[in-house]
Amino acid sequence: MSAAAELQISDVSVLSAAGVGLDALRARLREPGAAPGGAPAEDITQYEGLPGQVAAVPDFTITDYVPRKGTKNLDRTTKLGLAAATLLKRSLDERAEIGEASWASTGIAMGTVVGSLRSSVDLDIDIIEGKGTDLVNPAVFPNTTMNCCASQIAIWHSFRGPNSTLANGTVSALSALAYAARLIRCGHAERMLVGGVEELSPHTAWGIRLKKEVQESVFIGEGAALVALEPAGADASPAVATVTACEVMFAPERTQAGRTAALRRAVDRARAAAEAAGTGIDLVLPGNVGTALQTAEESALDHVDAERVDVRAAVGECGGALGAMQLAAAVALGRPGTGVLITGVDESGAVAAAVLTIEEHA
Repeated sequence: MSAAAELQISDVSVLSAAGVGLDALRARLREPGAAPGGAPAEDITQYEGLPGQVAAVPDFTITDYVPRKGTKNLDRTTKLGLAAATLLKRSLDERAEIGEASWASTGIAMGTVVGSLRSSVDLDIDIIEGKGTDLVNPAVFPNTTMNCCASQIAIWHSFRGPNSTLANGTVSALSALAYAARLIRCGHAERMLVGGVEELSPHTAWGIRLKKEVQESVFIGEGAALVALEPAGADASPAVATVTACEVMFAPERTQAGRTAALRRAVDRARAAAEAAGTGIDLVLPGNVGTALQTAEESALDHVDAERVDVRAAVGECGGALGAMQLAAAVALGRPGTGVLITGVDESGAVAAAVLTIEEHA
């Protein structure tokens, strides 16, 4: 297909602190003041003394999504991503035109900050202070690699297309969207599952609080969200949204002014693409409310007149999964026929802006 061919989002799956599914996310977005659910019961004591609140995916158990066999050594990041992928594949399987052969050309592009930080730290501690290199469990080593989640999803569901993880801070999932779009347009995949995943762990939570880049009023969450990205067109399946624009850029000058200028360029290019497509933007989902980068993002958006909804207030600080939560939120809240602008700024200097045009089917 051509480099400018239109792409659509055919389906969405999401697990977040708000619960499982778009309805739970939509309800939390409309009532962001709802109390977070707290930490996973198995390590709740490790959060004692942590400033602010935390919220895991409520009642999450991987065996609610896949059979128990093969799940023993999976880390929480992989379990969350696998659960989201399983839900999405079940929904796609209901489409008559998708046969088994279709999964051979289905790929994954997953966004995350560092993968499972807990797995890496725990393995290092075991080697340095505990069992040593000879006695650590080799089955947990794959969890320390960044592509573990995407790889396990491909293995469990027999996806044989491109398999990749993008680490670009809080705009990782939007980077994954841009990357996956290129893969489809270049003919490397028929379909891509695109999104982000981040686990809640004491390691991550303490790291976020000690860096003080996120206000204590923002709870620390977790989750995974995936969208099915496919070619659009007359013969395509019903879509929930069209990807009208996705711009990922970098601010070489990592100051507020530098980040603002870079994000403004990305926003202006995304808005120009929306205008060319005849799409008006009436909802903005900023990604940095409640963080040290909020002012830079607000300055870049000061010329955009549209309603704003803070997704982080609903799902918490969830790192590389935030952009995926924004994509899901766009589908959950967007009005058919209108555009939703999604933005994000990362401390590294990465910035992103995307526009989804919401379809009647959503």
